[in-house]
Amino acid sequence: MMNHQDIFSGLFGGVGGLFSSAEAMLHQAFHPKSDDITVSLEITLSDVYLGKKKSVVLDRKKGCGGCRGAGRVMTPCRACQGQGISMAAIQPFPGYIQQVAQECQLCRGTGYAGRGNCPTCHGQGAMVEKRQVDVRVPRDCKKNHELVFDGLGHHLPGEESGDAVVVLRVQDHPFFTRRGAHLFVEKEISLTEALCGVEVVVNTLDGRSLLIRNNPSAMIKPSSIRLVESEGMPVRINRSQNLTYGNLYIKFKVKFPESLDHETCEKLKCLMTASPPIEIDRSREDVEEVRLDEFDTTVSRNPLDEESDDDYSFGEGIQCVHQ
Repeated sequence: MMNHQDIFSGLFGGVGGLFSSAEAMLHQAFHPKSDDITVSLEITLSDVYLGKKKSVVLDRKKGCGGCRGAGRVMTPCRACQGQGISMAAIQPFPGYIQQVAQECQLCRGTGYAGRGNCPTCHGQGAMVEKRQVDVRVPRDCKKNHELVFDGLGHHLPGEESGDAVVVLRVQDHPFFTRRGAHLFVEKEISLTEALCGVEVVVNTLDGRSLLIRNNPSAMIKPSSIRLVESEGMPVRINRSQNLTYGNLYIKFKVKFPESLDHETCEKLKCLMTASPPIEIDRSREDVEEVRLDEFDTTVSRNPLDEESDDDYSFGEGIQCVHQ
């Protein structure tokens, strides 16, 4: 027996994909689909780096087995004795009576009649079951990455199962900042380390400890950025390639001493090249010496600045690395 899909394919199958969307709509009309289930799963940046296995519990609606989704206590129909059909006498022409089978009008062909609410589902026609789904975190997944599990959504009587959608929400890391496949971290070092060489340890997402040294002859300036190749996040350029890794970028914040005594200042002058003296006649009337004070960025803005067209910040934000 040919169904509606065979007829539709026979009429329009040779027209390529022109009527594919119409065929999908026709399928949906004859095969309604239950609702999808969408759940969120909180994961860490380490879970992503390691591709860990997690689990999530779905609250899935299914048709009640006790009442077959009717919501009422089902007993065999008295009119058709549970057959779903009944016999009726018709007279197609005078003098001739014929017995024909037809759908039972009382149970509408189901063979069952409902009496009172189903005690199992309390008249809802559906039950909620708990189902655990194992999730393998993709090692190159981004924030709010969606994983779709076909057929694990709600499944009500007379409908196809919906899908389950698990949204992976990657939590912010306390130390690392992720930008694409690269990782950024800040390290505070002393002025001595910046001038004479530094060793820092960075604990990676997979439990390793990176001992990082710089060349003592290459001084580190405040807010300068150094990189360690292939110590970032895993990424797959395309499906045919193996995973590769981004870089680890370290921004150094140099902590200067609060003050220096006179003896230390003199020693530094002997060790380092001092700035040449400013050649200016201090006795001139148009030369005025003023004091340089500290600027506190936490103090409220001066009202005189409110009408300025420039919006300038003295704060130090992490710098972007152009790729």
